Amino acid sequence: MPTTPQLPLLHALLRVLVPALLLTAASTRAQGEAPTPEIRTAVAQAIRAWVTDFESGRLGARGMVRGGVGLQPRYMRHARSAGLVAERDSDRITHFDMLGKCLIFAEEHPSTELGEALLSVASAGFDRAFLDRLALEVREAGHWALMRTEHRGVWFMLLRAAAGEEVLVFSAEREADNGKSSEGVVAGPARRVAALRLLGMKNKPVFRSTIEACLWDTDPRVRLAAAEALDFQRRGRSLRKVVERVQLERHPVVSQALVRLLQVLVKTPGDEPTASDRRLAVRVALKQFGLSGWRTDMELLDLVEQYPAREQIPLLIKALERAANEPDKLVATVNERASRQLQQRAGDLLRAMTGALIPANEPAQWQQFWDAEKDKIEVPKSLDRGKKFGTTAEFFGVPVTGSSIAFLIDTSGSMDEEVAGTSGGGRTSAGNRRGKAMTRLRAAKEQIVLAVQAMDPQSRYQLLTFASEARTWTRRPVKPGRRSTRSLTEVLSRMRANGGTNLFDGLVQSLQLDEIGYGEQHKTEIDELFVLSDGRPTSGAVTEADDMLALVREANKYARVRIHCVFTGTGDGADLLKRLAEENDGVFVQR
Repeated sequence: MPTTPQLPLLHALLRVLVPALLLTAASTRAQGEAPTPEIRTAVAQAIRAWVTDFESGRLGARGMVRGGVGLQPRYMRHARSAGLVAERDSDRITHFDMLGKCLIFAEEHPSTELGEALLSVASAGFDRAFLDRLALEVREAGHWALMRTEHRGVWFMLLRAAAGEEVLVFSAEREADNGKSSEGVVAGPARRVAALRLLGMKNKPVFRSTIEACLWDTDPRVRLAAAEALDFQRRGRSLRKVVERVQLERHPVVSQALVRLLQVLVKTPGDEPTASDRRLAVRVALKQFGLSGWRTDMELLDLVEQYPAREQIPLLIKALERAANEPDKLVATVNERASRQLQQRAGDLLRAMTGALIPANEPAQWQQFWDAEKDKIEVPKSLDRGKKFGTTAEFFGVPVTGSSIAFLIDTSGSMDEEVAGTSGGGRTSAGNRRGKAMTRLRAAKEQIVLAVQAMDPQSRYQLLTFASEARTWTRRPVKPGRRSTRSLTEVLSRMRANGGTNLFDGLVQSLQLDEIGYGEQHKTEIDELFVLSDGRPTSGAVTEADDMLALVREANKYARVRIHCVFTGTGDGADLLKRLAEENDGVFVQR
């Protein structure tokens, strides 16, 4: 599983709550007294019931625990019988806090049954909302409770769950008042993904063969989780298995993960893999170019940059040809909405490897050059890509290089303040020449028009804004042109500065964060995002910088949307935008 956001707020909360929760739990039983099997079972039942109600929407995790016996969530009956509920808990702690008490008990008194219950927490909400912030916090709590467990039976259960073998699963839905029911079942994808992530992060050599075997699973989510688990382990001995799988994999996201893993394993120090294994891995990987989507191809170009060789030059020229010509149906399917960045990157690498200054959009010239000079070319061991393929389109001086671009503009009330200096790129705006006050929003509008007018005719753009809430102004991506520029100008004239700064809502809409599922092909159509704001977030579901960056990092892990950020203010907010750009292969500027 990908590195789930670590959520610093959650960790800080747990550090504060753990001592208090332990004291509360201890008050219900004598210190040093080992819990009976019945108490262990009651806690496991409480955890499973909590997860079941949370996933079905019957439990508000942030709601307060209430007193009395009426209208209590089902898990409370089991928690009370285990002695985990104190009288002073009523109207004082939340249901999420109560889950924390159960997890602490499970860590202190581990068993296979409690480990299975913890696995249900580590996979909670996986299928419903992968990037839902609360579901992430719940899964993180279950994950780290299991990571701190050293019980052999628990880890054997996780090993079998990851492998898709039959494990004993206890069902909260089928519990009777006087006991529990269980059955041997094969763990579903959510539990298998969670178990694989745990095995990978535990980093025990004994787990390697099981993880590698999952690379051949029929479910792409399991294959993706296996690739990411091997990335946690980073053992050179896995390279041969990864090379075998890379040749067969065609799922766009899994292919990306495998190529990234291959890059890591090739660089693993030591005698394994051997030098011949490393060379073979690079050759085999590069043969997959054009077969699994443009994002995987971008990962392969990273591999070319790390290990440049003369035999790779024809491959790069073919990449330019595919970008310039109408592709066949198969290539069009796997490279749907292929980014112009791919063509530019291939051209950069060709120039760095050969020293030729031929434009990236001239594959015929490159082929002629190669036919004439291939025996004379000596490729340097390390590459300096030098000047990138030119573009006349800029937004506040940042080049527009993508094929499908989105502009996400802050329209909060502070954007009505005057800018300091020029409107961007060192040029005096038309508004200033006419003597009008140049506000931050007006400067942004002018820069959008200038950028769109200079865009490549084959590119597309979208326009979004955020204030107290986000708004999408273009229902579909728009091709630049005289008619669309007139429409854009009319739309921009209707924008007003008002409200708070809900940056997260804007990122959710532009990157489609709420529609991302683990291992699914990316729904977002954009490959480049320009974010402009003049202050730190003041409203929305997420305002803390670390939490917001972690969610975007997870969402953009395989989408590869390049995020540029422009800060037009003078106070707080620059640091968040700078980190957002740096973590997502973008450029940060302050105007």
